Amino acid sequence: MHNKVDTRKLFKYAFNEIVVRKNDDSIYKGFGFKHYSDATQYYVHPNNESYRNKTSLAQPIGEAITYFVEMVLSYKDEVSLGNVYYTEDFQQVFIEIIIPQHYRDNKIVSENVYSYKASMDKDNVIFVCAYDRDNQEIPIQISELSDPTFVYRLLPTFTLLLAKEVLSNKDFGYLFNAYLVNQGVDSFVALHEDFYQNHKYEKYDMAYGREKSFVLNDEVCQYSDEHYQFITMASMKDKYEILYENQEVLNQVVTIEETITFKEDDFDSSYMDLIPQLPEEFVLDDKLLPICNAIAQGDVLSVLLSGPAATGKTMACKLIAQHIKAPIMAVINATENLDEFVLGKYIPQEDKIVFMESYVTKAIRYGGIVIFEEINFGRPQYLSFLNSLLDDNGFVRLDNGEVIKRHPNFRFMATMNYGYYGTKELNQALFNRFNLVIEMDSLSDESIKRMLLARAPHASDHITKIISVYHKLKANFESEELDIVISPRNLENWAKLAKYEGYLKASEHTIVPIAKNDKVLMDTIRGIIMLYKWD
Repeated sequence: MHNKVDTRKLFKYAFNEIVVRKNDDSIYKGFGFKHYSDATQYYVHPNNESYRNKTSLAQPIGEAITYFVEMVLSYKDEVSLGNVYYTEDFQQVFIEIIIPQHYRDNKIVSENVYSYKASMDKDNVIFVCAYDRDNQEIPIQISELSDPTFVYRLLPTFTLLLAKEVLSNKDFGYLFNAYLVNQGVDSFVALHEDFYQNHKYEKYDMAYGREKSFVLNDEVCQYSDEHYQFITMASMKDKYEILYENQEVLNQVVTIEETITFKEDDFDSSYMDLIPQLPEEFVLDDKLLPICNAIAQGDVLSVLLSGPAATGKTMACKLIAQHIKAPIMAVINATENLDEFVLGKYIPQEDKIVFMESYVTKAIRYGGIVIFEEINFGRPQYLSFLNSLLDDNGFVRLDNGEVIKRHPNFRFMATMNYGYYGTKELNQALFNRFNLVIEMDSLSDESIKRMLLARAPHASDHITKIISVYHKLKANFESEELDIVISPRNLENWAKLAKYEGYLKASEHTIVPIAKNDKVLMDTIRGIIMLYKWD
């Protein structure tokens, strides 16, 4: 028989001072936070009802997040830290928890606790049991069960409920999965606060003793008195192992055995000098090499590169053109240069009016690459010709009535910014005509370093600090959701000018102005730069 404890408002109880470990009030591996630390600067939930709209953290909840992350990440390894089983409706959840040695070493759990098992039934009754090294149940006294400082049930209980939340709440699950990839303090606070706010009024009956469920092969057996019921449950480990396998496939760089390029006679000889010859510091990402072959072979006609500003989208287009040895016939900025004359216009010539083709039209007629920058800002009426151009039987109709069929060696590339104020959606009909859509990652530190060393070699001793400032500023702009971008070009300008007037003064003309006369932000930028020694 199990001794039940009616635990009302368990999540609010987690903030009580009496549940904190006597040896330490810090949240283990919790970014330096302590029990009841103020984390308001990182995140405030819309339903926060605390005094002054304050976000606080609780040790039991924070450590359950830390453990659960560690458990799920262990699915990548051969030795697992436990597993979660659940029914399709998520009403019944069963969890096995294996405690790593460092949790005992740091007194997060008692030194004799080596594992937990816990389950939750349809009636919100939670069963928890702790086990020793020999997998024997650790008995407790009834008086301990009613003791609010009794910690046996806190870590497994919150881990169990956290697992259920990840499985049943899609938005919370997305946040948790993102945290698995990038464990940042802001995401940690958001997980803690969302978890708490979603459950702060729920009530549970809890019982300590041998759990009412145990795993038998791929099924979970539940018992009540002497009656047994076998329930088929899904496994969280199976779910995440598939996810990790797919992530590994995505991260693998496809080996290219043969580089496919255009031949010299594939284009008009007068256009061959339009093949990019970029400086050595610009290197094509290996992940784009298979795409290069597909473009050169003709299996890909049109490519859209999307992503935030300053991720090198246009440069990637030029690197692809250089790699496949194709001339770039035109680079059009859709926000400024795209007008009704994009394919050509009538101009006076001597005593008559003639139609003068644009280089976009020449590329369609004779082959070559055309690049449209920030295509989502282009006026739809001036982009409409792309619908017919990028169809299977591609063609354009000029203002003079001539119909030009698309040359076999014509390729179209476009870039699209997103993630800041003023961003527009690309017309769906045009979007669907792109053979490939590539989301560009931010430039790597190695790429930025290579560029700075090539263009400002005198800055070699300060490059690490320059890149650190770059990341701090980006993080600040993103956290404040500011319509401001710092690019590697800003860093290059800063490093070059620093040769003449030093880094602090040079920053006033190259980095601080990024704030666009926002006095508070300008001081913030100055403050970040002043953290470093530039002599």
